[in-house]
Amino acid sequence: MVAVMHEVFGPAERFRPAKAESWHEIEEWAGLELPRDYKQFVDGYGDAVVFRHLCIAHPEGSEPLLKVMQEERQIFLAHVEGVFDKAPGESSGLGRFLPWAYHNFNGDFCLLVPPSAGEPDWTVAVSFRQCSEVQIFPGGVVEFLQALVRREFPRGWPQVGFEWVSAEGSPLI
Repeated sequence: MVAVMHEVFGPAERFRPAKAESWHEIEEWAGLELPRDYKQFVDGYGDAVVFRHLCIAHPEGSEPLLKVMQEERQIFLAHVEGVFDKAPGESSGLGRFLPWAYHNFNGDFCLLVPPSAGEPDWTVAVSFRQCSEVQIFPGGVVEFLQALVRREFPRGWPQVGFEWVSAEGSPLI
């Protein structure tokens, strides 16, 4: 997996992965163990903007990942009943989805979709802010990002090449 990320995105921009305690705090809140490819990507490239508009938070970044997940989840689930008081791991349906990135051009959310009886692996979904639609994409985070590199963007996203820019004021520099 690391070789695929290096091949697609180049050498990791971050040389210090998040502390195990930081990931543990996020997974404890979520009630789920996050996918390894996602954590490796965030450790190497997080607290940044990729593809000019996709904001990737890091557990120890300028806007900590846990805070981003919690805030974006509340916005995402604003119209879904009965899930605010439950952890994602205790919820069902859309309540299980975890925000992992947001698009600063149009406000869309990228979501991690946990495994289920019908889908044994983590997948990625995009919640379109301009319309109430959630689209599930095959594969995990790395496969989703590889599709973006091939310029296979979700509807309404600017067609841009790969670019990585550190978040302004990032403590990870």
